[in-house]
Amino acid sequence: MKNIKKYNLVKRTLLCCILLFYIYPAEVLANSSWHWVTVSPMRVLPLAIILTLAIETWGVSVYGKVKGKVKAFIIVTFANIVSFIAPYIYSTCILNRFYGSGWGYAWERAFNNGPNYIIRLAYLVLTLCIEVPLVYFLLKNQSKDKKKLLLITIVANVITTIAVAVLERLLCQGQW
Repeated sequence: MKNIKKYNLVKRTLLCCILLFYIYPAEVLANSSWHWVTVSPMRVLPLAIILTLAIETWGVSVYGKVKGKVKAFIIVTFANIVSFIAPYIYSTCILNRFYGSGWGYAWERAFNNGPNYIIRLAYLVLTLCIEVPLVYFLLKNQSKDKKKLLLITIVANVITTIAVAVLERLLCQGQW
């Protein structure tokens, strides 16, 4: 009975996440690109980082029953950095093959030209695929309850991604 309630929570969380991204659709127009009208989300990034690290560290420490709070904070921070940089590394590899002028130039092109961080479903999938395994596998030996650690890591990442998406859409206006 207890396992059924856990799966229902995960199903409800995923349903809410999917509904959120249908509520805020972005239409793509041919021969145009997204630009920010008010302020770029990079200006809001420090607030998003603080919010994300606080919620995820608190969730992992309290509900995931991880012993070392400092270690939990360091690992959550590391996982978030890897998650943030992963699209740039991917773009750098693609651009290095395209330009053939070295990793430095490809990294500069990837960092200055994209990827554009518009928090949507793909960003949530990226977060779940990178952060959850990193946090779980690096902290599972520090946790008293490994199943709760995995569940709370997933839930905390879904909550923070949705919160940052809402924050981005409230504070930053853009258009195609």
